[in-house]
Amino acid sequence: MSDESSIASWQKPFSEWVEFAKPLFGEGKGQVAFAKYPWFTTEGDPFGRLGKPVSEARFGLLTTGGYSIEGEQEPMRGYPTFGDEVPEFRRIPVDVDRSKLKINHPGYDHKYAKEDFNANLPLDRLSELVSEGSIGSLSPDTLVLMGLQPNAAPLIRETIPEIIAAFKADAVEAVLLVPS
Repeated sequence: MSDESSIASWQKPFSEWVEFAKPLFGEGKGQVAFAKYPWFTTEGDPFGRLGKPVSEARFGLLTTGGYSIEGEQEPMRGYPTFGDEVPEFRRIPVDVDRSKLKINHPGYDHKYAKEDFNANLPLDRLSELVSEGSIGSLSPDTLVLMGLQPNAAPLIRETIPEIIAAFKADAVEAVLLVPS
């Protein structure tokens, strides 16, 4: 089954869930709403084998932490979308001034990320791995999504191809996904 046919069969349960969930989100009961979410699935293996040692590979970082750079980027939409809005992503340079990082994501406790942003945006840890020679190199930009994207269709159709193109343009060979 292709992603398109998986999306087609998923749309009806998703639409039914939206009608159920919208009032709950308005009441602050997102956890109750997501307990009945019709999770999107597809066939096939999304992973590929790396054809070289990790110590020679270029890595990219993708996080769903919902970060933006204060004063330089528009804050990310901090709410779930139920329609066909295309999920946005931001580029965060590895050498960003850490004090300018802002979390726009309302869907998780920011306590640990505020104590150490490396909890879900491990820029320092990955830079250390490059310095140690454990990984070959790191893409100069981390890509940041806003998690909490209930409608998988525009994510799969539009945002993911853009992310893949951005990583390919930076010669990334392996991507680390850090969820929030």
